[in-house]
Amino acid sequence: MEQFPILSLPPEVQGLVVKRVVHNSFEDLFRLRATCKAMRSLADDEDVYASFDLFKYPWRLNGFRLRYLLRRCYAQGNPSTLYIKGVEYFYRRNMYVEGLDLMKRAADAGFERASYTYAMTSKLWDDDGDHFRGFLRDYVAKIGLLGHWALWDIDNRKAEDMCNRCFWIKEVGLFLRDFKASTGHPNFETWR
Repeated sequence: MEQFPILSLPPEVQGLVVKRVVHNSFEDLFRLRATCKAMRSLADDEDVYASFDLFKYPWRLNGFRLRYLLRRCYAQGNPSTLYIKGVEYFYRRNMYVEGLDLMKRAADAGFERASYTYAMTSKLWDDDGDHFRGFLRDYVAKIGLLGHWALWDIDNRKAEDMCNRCFWIKEVGLFLRDFKASTGHPNFETWR
């Protein structure tokens, strides 16, 4: 198979390719940076850190690179970083206003886990329900599976026969029972 030199593409397309590679695999970010100076400058672009998904990060790695990565992602408004920090602030530190604001920013950026967590948290504490209007039951099922929170361990056929009020009561109960506030991520204070 013939190789295609990425550097022959227009700079905008190069940036899109790098963002896509980084979004799929954290290890590829450092491999890409190590190839040449041009790739290093592309990989250090602000948009790359804004699009990075921290839930794909190999948390077994520690040290300077981890703190640098987390600080850089947060500075660029990365949705997964905003979500992790928001969950920590709301559920671990009892900083409700700041935590809810960060979760809302991540949800508004289109981060699915944040949308679900923000909607459930708002329902529990504010009961405004605005974010529930856009949720279909299939969408909630998809988010639950994506989050690996085991929210769907009851027989889903029973949920099909429920009225909306009963459905959301069940969802809130499962959320409170099974939600663990980003336990796999380091404490935000260590990011500095």
